Amino acid sequence: MDLGLKGKVAVITGGSKGIGKAIALALAAEGAEIALCARGKEGLSRTAAEVAKRGVRAVAIPADLTKPDGPRQLIKKAIKQFGRVDLLVNNLGGPLHFKNFLDLTNAEWEATLQLDLMAAVRTCREAIPSMQRQGGGRIINVASMSGIEMEGKFPDYRVAKAALIALGKYLSVEFAKDKIIVNTVCPGAVWTPSWEFEASVLAERMGKPAKEVEKILKRETGGAIPLGMGTPEEVARLVVFLASPSVTWMTGSTVRIDGGAAKIP
Repeated sequence: MDLGLKGKVAVITGGSKGIGKAIALALAAEGAEIALCARGKEGLSRTAAEVAKRGVRAVAIPADLTKPDGPRQLIKKAIKQFGRVDLLVNNLGGPLHFKNFLDLTNAEWEATLQLDLMAAVRTCREAIPSMQRQGGGRIINVASMSGIEMEGKFPDYRVAKAALIALGKYLSVEFAKDKIIVNTVCPGAVWTPSWEFEASVLAERMGKPAKEVEKILKRETGGAIPLGMGTPEEVARLVVFLASPSVTWMTGSTVRIDGGAAKIP
């Protein structure tokens, strides 16, 4: 199916692995040109090379988007390479701490907010003026079901993702006049490197091998979801649809993709 994305320029943060990598590959399969951003140069270069095999231009732009100048350098380099930015996918993020509310320090809250909210705020601030000048664009924020359903863990991550959802809604209102369409995707339980990190933290606390804890997490989490755990590719297909030029009257929406796990209708 031709979704009209051939030649479009997409900037994807957190693009070296997991959901970000899957989004990059799915967009490349539709002919989009890709600027990938992550902190790890080696993994980023490997993913960019894999994307380029789809027959599109792909560039790896290493940057720390939690630093004030990181987003500026990312968008500046992407525009220098491709001349424009048609689509920004704010995918960077993940839980940093596995603590209860009373155990989290101010510094830990700040670190989570920088990663899961402020990186997207700054990157949008850099990309939007270019989109205004060219007559429009798309922003897709990858939040999480953790920002919708509040369970008794990861309070800092959940609050940051809830704020990211609100950011998407706000941007969709202010910049509708500029033909900038903004939507938010909220994945449920998708096995990614973030889950592997959680498993390693839990394994250390439990005194068990990480692989054993991974199996437990997959079994217990998947068992509580009607359709089981998801894959990064499922999320990527939704992002590609929302990025399509044929989607013209859908903005400010928050789209859940969680295998039926949500307790809300």
